[in-house]
Amino acid sequence: MASKLRSVRETQKAYWMGKLDQRKAELGETGIDGDLIEKDSVVKKLKAKINDSNIRLAAIEANEQKLVDMARLKEEKKAAPQKEKGKKAAPPVVEAKPKKKKKKEEGGEQPAKKEAKKAAEAEQPG
Repeated sequence: MASKLRSVRETQKAYWMGKLDQRKAELGETGIDGDLIEKDSVVKKLKAKINDSNIRLAAIEANEQKLVDMARLKEEKKAAPQKEKGKKAAPPVVEAKPKKKKKKEEGGEQPAKKEAKKAAEAEQPG
């Protein structure tokens, strides 16, 4: 669409500004003062058209800036060294800490249980 082009929108804005100046001049010739000129419905409509053109021009500028940034990023990406394909980076090696062994108490019940179990096995014929 042609209205998406910067030049078309600038031409439209100039057209609406000319119409606004013409309308203000007509109202000034009839003897209407500045405050009533601003309240005129046609003047409000023309100002709205100019505002719409300004908003659209800002959007066009944003799109153009985005395209420039994308082109710059593409060039930077081409200039950067390319990564080798097919090789995966080895995961970092994390050394595990050795587990601490619990020391058994010498005089506790566990050695007594082992001795009782050995004695029970010795008594059973097998």
